[in-house]
Amino acid sequence: MFKKEYLSTYITWGLIAAIAFCIPMLVYLNLDNYQNTWLLFLGNGLFLVVIATYMLNFNKMKGGDASTQTQVAAGHIATAIGIIISCIVAAIAISVFIPDVFSSGMSYKALENAPSQTGTGKTHGLIFFVFMSAIIGNVCGGSFASIMLPYTAKRNQTKDRKSEVLNN
Repeated sequence: MFKKEYLSTYITWGLIAAIAFCIPMLVYLNLDNYQNTWLLFLGNGLFLVVIATYMLNFNKMKGGDASTQTQVAAGHIATAIGIIISCIVAAIAISVFIPDVFSSGMSYKALENAPSQTGTGKTHGLIFFVFMSAIIGNVCGGSFASIMLPYTAKRNQTKDRKSEVLNN
């Protein structure tokens, strides 16, 4: 379905985006305080910046006139790979930072200073915040960059070439 020549760039840029998200996420898990939730949003912003950089780099690699459909598809594939890697790292990090997450009772590493709306779960919403940020926040950021930049970074705005990502 997809050309294999782009697979290495998808994986590379998806991995870079996941690392950019995971660094603030790991700091947030270490601090486990609700007031530091902004670190997750910082990770989403860094994810967006990496995907935007990938989109600009992809367009430059194609001589500044890559197909819009090609760029949108490439950006979304890199975003999906980055989200998958982010979720895998988040699951591993949660099991490392909160070792009693699968045991019964309250966790000793519950989210501190959390409002009552976050729930009375085992970690007071810590796991929910991490995974929703890794999924929803990164989907929003990556999709925004993948949709906006192909239309703005393209040199020739009058016509579009055939897609190079999809085998037609």
